[in-house]
Amino acid sequence: MYKSFDIQHWAHREVYEMFTRKALPHYLLAVNIDVTPLLEYKRREGLSFYLSLIYLMTQALNEQENFRLRIVDGSVVLYDRVEPNFTHKRADEEQYHIYTGRFEGSLPEFVTRTSAAIAHQTAFYAGGEPAPNLIYYSCAPTLDCTCITNPGMSDPDDAIPRINWGRYVEREGRMILNVSVTVNHRFVDGYHVGRFLNRVQQLIDSL
Repeated sequence: MYKSFDIQHWAHREVYEMFTRKALPHYLLAVNIDVTPLLEYKRREGLSFYLSLIYLMTQALNEQENFRLRIVDGSVVLYDRVEPNFTHKRADEEQYHIYTGRFEGSLPEFVTRTSAAIAHQTAFYAGGEPAPNLIYYSCAPTLDCTCITNPGMSDPDDAIPRINWGRYVEREGRMILNVSVTVNHRFVDGYHVGRFLNRVQQLIDSL
């Protein structure tokens, strides 16, 4: 569900209008986060690292209004909630699949429910239907990536954030993951990306 959003009385209005005049208003930030506590949680609870991180990131994104803004039928709207859309594949496969889940319940409930849903997925795309209120997640788990870009971002009205990462690596006794965040500057500044990633780190550290 979404509601109309009044940009005329929005503190971000001038930034929105400036980047509306740009043909390509998207930008990318790549930042390292410490996932050591999340790996410890995964081992302790027996839950998927990947799905757990998707849950925590979606939680952090839902807490910030800027990441829930979209353009629908030419107008800016605010969604009540964003949902995770992510790539995944089994170890015995080369072809990945895409699944759209529902951001509901606790972290263990989400991971357990979603793990069961994707375990035997054979269709390329499954879960919920494509919609503007998604967050696109993707991972290249065999690569120590420092940055990942995304294809198909030629529409200046596309405000769906893309979040990507590779494999975590050990540095000075900690497990570090590089995360790439691609957003539309009409809605999201570097300040908002920083606040989002800081919140993700807080959620990881609290596990």
